[in-house]
Amino acid sequence: MLGYQANAQWRDMSDFVVHFTKPGPPYHDAYQNMMSILGARTLIPGAEGFGIARREAVVADRHRSVCFSEIPLDQLARLVQRRSLYGIAFRKSFILSQGGGPVWYVQYGSPAHLAMKHQLDQALASKEPHKEPVWAVTPFVDIQGDAHNAPYSYRFDWEREWRAPGLLRFTEYDVAALFLPEEVHTVARDFFAWAVRERAGPGYFCPVLDPGWKAEQIMEALAKHTQAPVAAERKSAPG
Repeated sequence: MLGYQANAQWRDMSDFVVHFTKPGPPYHDAYQNMMSILGARTLIPGAEGFGIARREAVVADRHRSVCFSEIPLDQLARLVQRRSLYGIAFRKSFILSQGGGPVWYVQYGSPAHLAMKHQLDQALASKEPHKEPVWAVTPFVDIQGDAHNAPYSYRFDWEREWRAPGLLRFTEYDVAALFLPEEVHTVARDFFAWAVRERAGPGYFCPVLDPGWKAEQIMEALAKHTQAPVAAERKSAPG
């Protein structure tokens, strides 16, 4: 349901994170890219890393991450405008279990920024820099500033980002919801049913949502999915 940790009124927060696909490799179509991810049960990070130490050659590969947003499910319009209508939602608890977590946005030139930079300089100067523990933190730290703080002049905390370093492997049972335009919901459900029936791939029978839906429509779809297993259990129970 919408809200946060059983607090239905906390509508500015969410128990979910979402990953929206974009047109581009391997396919020039956001829908095909999403279906490819679901078929492989894997989210692959991009070639470029994220975080404060992403350009340090010795640890650059450790900063390649899969990105998500914790924007509530009924407030995704600004994210959709920059990505697409096609996305995959996971519970935060799953991302945490895979070593992911929220991004820390640190102001350029602040004491926190200077302290982190000092830690990075010390780690890079050590005898075995790649073994320093600070690299477990740096993929989750971004520096941002204002117009006069180039190259940190873009403030991207509006994305409310989470990250999971490295490949993110999942099962069809880990996916909390799929986002597609409403007019293709039936097509998607039929495809997954066919894939399972023909043993051609995984089937995703989680809630299917339209990112343009209002909160009431999203809550209704989530509630129906929650009630369905209960109804099936009651139907199969002995008389």
